[in-house]
Amino acid sequence: MCSISGFVVTDPAADRRRIADSYVQIFARCADRGRDSAGVVGLNDNGAVTRQVVIAPKNYEFARGAIDQRCTVLIGNNRAEPTTEFVLNKTEDDAQPFGDGPIFVSHNGIIANDQELCQRYGIAPPTRVDSAVCPSVIRRLGVSQGLLELQGSFAMAIISADAPYKLWLARNYKPLFLQQRTDLGALFFASRPEYLMPDQSLYNRLLHPAITQMSAYHWAEIDGLTGKVREEPLVLRATEKRALVVCSGGLDSTTVARWAQVQGYEITLLHFLYGCRAQDREIEAVRNVASYLKCDYRLEDLSWLGRLGGSSLTDEALPIAVRETGAEFAHEWVPARNLVFSGLAASLCDRFAYDTIMMGLNLEEGGAYPDNTVEFYEALDHVCDIGTMNRPKILSPLGNLVKHEIVRLALDIGAPIHLSWSCYYGRTHHCGQCGPCYMRQTAFKMLGERDPIVYETG
Repeated sequence: MCSISGFVVTDPAADRRRIADSYVQIFARCADRGRDSAGVVGLNDNGAVTRQVVIAPKNYEFARGAIDQRCTVLIGNNRAEPTTEFVLNKTEDDAQPFGDGPIFVSHNGIIANDQELCQRYGIAPPTRVDSAVCPSVIRRLGVSQGLLELQGSFAMAIISADAPYKLWLARNYKPLFLQQRTDLGALFFASRPEYLMPDQSLYNRLLHPAITQMSAYHWAEIDGLTGKVREEPLVLRATEKRALVVCSGGLDSTTVARWAQVQGYEITLLHFLYGCRAQDREIEAVRNVASYLKCDYRLEDLSWLGRLGGSSLTDEALPIAVRETGAEFAHEWVPARNLVFSGLAASLCDRFAYDTIMMGLNLEEGGAYPDNTVEFYEALDHVCDIGTMNRPKILSPLGNLVKHEIVRLALDIGAPIHLSWSCYYGRTHHCGQCGPCYMRQTAFKMLGERDPIVYETG
């Protein structure tokens, strides 16, 4: 468990002293994630290697010793010693970056199959630290294939004395951030954005154009001489087209369910029982839609969410807003409902190997509910990519559609919206007055189409 960092020179005329000044500051900040040992390996333009390591360092100025006027690329490591790899009397052999022949690696994470790899490839590292197996595997198999052999977690920086202007970076779910400093003529990387740019808020650092986060489950080759960056996926996310459709039984989610089928997905409707007023009617709608679409459905208990109270959807003592008022503001907000729904859906994907979560979030309701926005589900997709085993994609095919466009789509693809339930109340017929009823009625009128459901009023 470590913080990794380093740079590759992208301008041959760059002043290495300025690069060294900047990097030593980055290196020192990286100690926030590792203080048991620290080390750097630098390469010169002729492939000469300089390795500097210190056990329990007091300062990080020693990194300058690997950066001279001919330095082209450098990788560093600040190590936090895992409990499972404790070494009582540590030597320089126990400190990263590790090397094997021309290959040197700085690794953040845990390699779970290091002993198996040692046996398979006849590797005898000088330390029990699991990261020491990485350069040997990569030397034998190459970067892309070698990375596939490593089981566990990693963000990794790789250099080779045979290619002194190149840097390879790779990660699965461990973080890795890059910063192109044209003013210094170098590209820097580190495990956290604040190590690269500490003088801004975290939000601004993530948005700053000079800082990018490397894609999860990717590796990249960076050529300092040409400035070219070649990035490729290590492991693709599953594409079996088995989708969980988070389905309330309403217009939007029913349309999404049919859209998913048209796109070739095997679908299961997922409905959460959180105690809303219309729960019985929603269950009926989900069952009817599933029967019509000839697909499975799941009902999952989430009654604790309803017991939190505070929402007129779950507390009948609170009034439900009507018509435009009910459509333009989150009066009926159920605390973090879509966040909870998507998290539990991700759990089911991990357990039952679904590769996609479909949600009925849409453009119009994204103006009233923050958990209906494109930004929301894109952030959730990233969370699923780095935080689950099955890495399901989150899709919201209605994300850029308003209500009348959703109705048009539903009619065009044959979605069984005549079986859906949109109303916040659980009466015999739709009330015709609550926000969803108003939106639905108006959308059909805008299209000049007849809504197949019955309303009490409107």
